[in-house]
Amino acid sequence: MNNIRKNKVFMAVLYVLVFLLLAEWLTPVMSLTDTAHKSLFLIFIGLGLVMALTGVPWWFSGPIKIFYILWFIVYVYTGQAFFSNSSIVFLWSDFTVNFIALTSQNWAETTDVFRTVLFFALLWMAVYLIHYWVSFRLSIFLFYLLTVVFIAVLDTFSPYTGDTAIIRIMVIGLMLAGLLHLARWIETHRIPVRTEKIAAYVIPLFLMVAASTAVALYLPKSGPIWPDPVPYITSFSGEAGTGPGGTIGRIGYGVDDSQLGGSFIGDDTPVFRAEVENGQYWKVESKDFYTTKGWRITRNVGDTFVYANDEQVDTDFTPGDPEDEATALLAMEQDFPFVLYPYGTKSFVMNEAPNYQYDTADQRFETFLEGTVFEPNLYEVKFSEPTFSLTALQETSVEDLEELPAEFDRFVQLPDELPQRVKDLAVEITEGSDSVYDKTRAIERYFSNNDFEYSQQDIPIPEEGQDYVDQFLFETKRGYCDNFSTSMVVLLRSLDIPARWVKGFNEGELIKAEDGPDIYEITNNNAHSWVEAYMPGVGWMLFEPTIGFTGAADVDFDLETGVNTPEDVEMPDRPDPLEPEQPEVDAAGTESTGPSISDRINAFFTENKAKIVWSLIGIALLSAFLFKMRSKWMPKVLIPYYRTRSGGAQTFEKAYLRLLKQLDLYGIKRREGQTLQSYAAYIDTFFGTHEMSNLTVAYERSIYGGNSDSINWHELKESWENLINRTSG
Repeated sequence: MNNIRKNKVFMAVLYVLVFLLLAEWLTPVMSLTDTAHKSLFLIFIGLGLVMALTGVPWWFSGPIKIFYILWFIVYVYTGQAFFSNSSIVFLWSDFTVNFIALTSQNWAETTDVFRTVLFFALLWMAVYLIHYWVSFRLSIFLFYLLTVVFIAVLDTFSPYTGDTAIIRIMVIGLMLAGLLHLARWIETHRIPVRTEKIAAYVIPLFLMVAASTAVALYLPKSGPIWPDPVPYITSFSGEAGTGPGGTIGRIGYGVDDSQLGGSFIGDDTPVFRAEVENGQYWKVESKDFYTTKGWRITRNVGDTFVYANDEQVDTDFTPGDPEDEATALLAMEQDFPFVLYPYGTKSFVMNEAPNYQYDTADQRFETFLEGTVFEPNLYEVKFSEPTFSLTALQETSVEDLEELPAEFDRFVQLPDELPQRVKDLAVEITEGSDSVYDKTRAIERYFSNNDFEYSQQDIPIPEEGQDYVDQFLFETKRGYCDNFSTSMVVLLRSLDIPARWVKGFNEGELIKAEDGPDIYEITNNNAHSWVEAYMPGVGWMLFEPTIGFTGAADVDFDLETGVNTPEDVEMPDRPDPLEPEQPEVDAAGTESTGPSISDRINAFFTENKAKIVWSLIGIALLSAFLFKMRSKWMPKVLIPYYRTRSGGAQTFEKAYLRLLKQLDLYGIKRREGQTLQSYAAYIDTFFGTHEMSNLTVAYERSIYGGNSDSINWHELKESWENLINRTSG
């Protein structure tokens, strides 16, 4: 071993950095698995590294580690600080239970103690491997790369946040890489190891890393350049909904609406089928508290009611005429712990006869069977669509809003940070309207008449300090149902009109319309949000502000006019459905044949930009990794390659030169001016063979002796393969 490896101070610095790197592995594991006693695990890691650094023999360090593991088990699982008769009995009984479970292959019966021992064994192996990499190979790149990947994956796919951890890892990794490179450089150039000489290299390295880290931390940070890769991955796993902060989500019903915005990937996975006479909006729940970024539910408000099977339910929407009662049969294809219901619902019927718990806070019907959460598969809903008198709606006045009870306060809540221009816009839109209903309809129609665009692509997420509604109304004017419905609720509340944000599914696709009731298929693509607003003296009503959707409450046009013709009654407008795009016609009057090949290529790259970028990054990382590790896998390629080559001096000469390169990659470098014979002698001393000298003699005889005919590649091949194989270790 060279002198640099015997310098305890230098090696101690390396081991301290390694300890910090291992701690970064341990921290997220402890956090995500709710494992306690992190300090005791760190003590075990530190103990192993200290004994490896000081060269304690295995027959002494091994029993110490085993003793520590046993003490840990006794202390953690029995609460005793020292070994006693009861603790020994505990260890033996637990060993017996796990031994029986393992021999019978009943893995579920293994205890927490056994899993703890396995975790300690993993830490033990990790310490040994890192000791080998640092002390013998003077390389930590693989472990460093795995650490970065490990933290990045956890930060992306788990609740663990690695913002600060990745900074610590980068700093520790740079210091380790710099010190190990210094050690290899000192050994290669055979520089005498002196403390002051090492300090002259190490101190500037640490200062440079510290300075670059400080500058990087204080410089302004730009936002992410590429879209979040998680939705592309989860889109293949069948998951629906979006997580907070994502820029591209998978469309479908989700629970967390605290962060709205971002684009969507379509998903035609079926959710349920509905056998019903006419298409319906299927309500799940509503939310009432707007946060400037999204929605949440106000807790501890309202009442809870439990209904039995086929019992009349009471919602905020009174069913319509009993003669118009209809029945819907829902067959679920995804599992939900609640029932979906149309407006004017009267009762639910299932064969399992569960209980239906209705919470007035969010208007959701959760299902329970014998006290446990129940996910229905098939159920029947009786309903009669509510109707509203246009006369009564026209008589709703703003003054009546002031007399509403306190229970409506949560439906006019707005955050203090809401920009004033949003409120000003609400006043401007409704300036010519008198009744509460007319003001509500004016806001509902506003989006279809003012250049707003419905789209699920290229939808931004509000930045820090930016309001979701303000961004949509004044900057982007582009979005999907969440943008339109949230904006309408906020605009209504700006006028003190109670409103709430509703989630569920729209009608879906009609797949059967003959021989009996219609059958609609509702998929994740039909997940939808809309608005419910309160009309004083009338009640809650459904409103649909999203462009291209036609859901609306059934209004009875009972206004009395001087003429009895229906043409004289002003019909309320509904948002027109999106018109199918007509084929483009050029100046000559012929239809366009479609996009050109270049347009299609550009469209493909535009639509799949994120996938292409991440694929290229993955290929680049894989290529870099393979290049870095080429000394490991190259022998596996070289040996089969040269075995197939015909014998002769030319093949042998190429194989010998390839061997020299492989030895250099392995770390045994040939010094400048060193003869091949001297280098071969050093190689044989290193590996304890005479094969390199024999190959070198044959090579020099072929090159310099002009006796290439005497070279027999098949006889020399075995020695060459033995040396090549040694370089892969």
